[in-house]
Amino acid sequence: MQLVLLAALLLPTAPAAVPPSGTLASGLAAVDAEAICADVAFLASDELEGRDSPSAGLRQAARYIRTQLEELGWQAGARDGYFHVYELDGVRLDVEQSSCVLRDDEREVALEFGADWFVSTAGVTAVDLDGELVACGRGGREEFEDVELVDRWALVLDDGLDRQDMWSVFSRARRAGAAGLVVTPGPAYDGAPFRERFRGVVEGAPDGLLGRGRSWGRAMPLLYLSRDGAGHLRELLGGKDLAALPVGAGVGVRLANHRVAEDTTVELENVCGFWPGSDPELAAETIVISAHYDHVGLGSSGLIHNGADDNGSGSSTLLALARSLAEMGPQRRSVLLLWVSAEEKGLLGSEAWTLDPWLPADARAICDINIDMVGRNEPSKLLITPSREHEEYNGLVRIAERLADEEGFPELGDPDSGQCDSFWTRSDHKNFAENLGLPVAFLFSDVHEDYHRPTDDADKVDCDKIRRTARLVLRMIDALQADELDL
Repeated sequence: MQLVLLAALLLPTAPAAVPPSGTLASGLAAVDAEAICADVAFLASDELEGRDSPSAGLRQAARYIRTQLEELGWQAGARDGYFHVYELDGVRLDVEQSSCVLRDDEREVALEFGADWFVSTAGVTAVDLDGELVACGRGGREEFEDVELVDRWALVLDDGLDRQDMWSVFSRARRAGAAGLVVTPGPAYDGAPFRERFRGVVEGAPDGLLGRGRSWGRAMPLLYLSRDGAGHLRELLGGKDLAALPVGAGVGVRLANHRVAEDTTVELENVCGFWPGSDPELAAETIVISAHYDHVGLGSSGLIHNGADDNGSGSSTLLALARSLAEMGPQRRSVLLLWVSAEEKGLLGSEAWTLDPWLPADARAICDINIDMVGRNEPSKLLITPSREHEEYNGLVRIAERLADEEGFPELGDPDSGQCDSFWTRSDHKNFAENLGLPVAFLFSDVHEDYHRPTDDADKVDCDKIRRTARLVLRMIDALQADELDL
């Protein structure tokens, strides 16, 4: 008996079945979690210093991506190579001619730029506005209801608003008719002092800041008051709580914010890899897969924000797809992998591409699958927009919903309900939908405690979740090879 068992153990075992090359199965098998982890580790390394737009770290990331595309045999997808180069205007603030004054019926208090008052890059707009202040609490939806804000400033207390929160607050103030938005630290604020948080803006404003002076789609001024600036405001109110500032209190802000023309430009790069289709009739139809590869650099704290999940995870998903499609070979339709920059500056990289789209061989884009932050939270959690409740719900999303369970996502979550469409507008798919009129699908795993913080590091990313997300997108690409598509 023992001899028989020993002989059985010594017999050669059959090798594991290897999927035939050039099939969907072989492409799925080529999606490797270890390779994904290596990509995330590089993109989110301290050496790249958070991949700000522009920065040396961002350029290094672009060249890392290009090298892998070249080695895998992907064609260049831009007019002059792998890089779609676009220019952005600098924005300069004439600090000497700009001013911020608090006033009531009898007094005026002039504030100091860089100490009492600040603007974000989005707030560097030419404006001359004198209006009454109206308290809008912490900026919640209900706090903008039944408040008369026409020709007035909305005053919001910041008790820890992140970028997405600020986006939502700004949108609510704008929809409520506010002439401008003033934000100042609330009692629970524990972030960096505004002097540190806006140091880069203060230092860069006279010489030029990246951006176009836009405030999330409209030139409504966004003004920040430090604790010292808010202290002057309380003095005008006789020490009263800012959160209780009533309409008709007679306290206002006069902001003269002079933006001056900038005659210099900044060049940035989107990375474009093209996988030409094989079908003579369908090859011109191109499936665009996008992800932003930039992040926020040193952030307002001065610490490196590595952005492993945001968006090292999405960028690595595209690299995994590049390897898988190289294994599968040409599909009937073409594929463009597009890594865009300056997403964190206001979706500027995807805006530049969609306003001047170019594809090899007169190809044209037919849809966009956008991937952003897919490496955190529960392994089975994956959101998609436009969801069933959204007016832009489409056939591309239906394909994702049909295939998601095969990769361990039993149900794609709905990020649209109760979010004021913030997820619909918060990443690069927005430009593909609005500027090119394309059906889009945005895959996203939601924010988390490390979102836009220096703790968004590679060791916290779930590389297997990224792997399964890449496999889901690969299945979607395969489904999009049908003769007729209902998108």
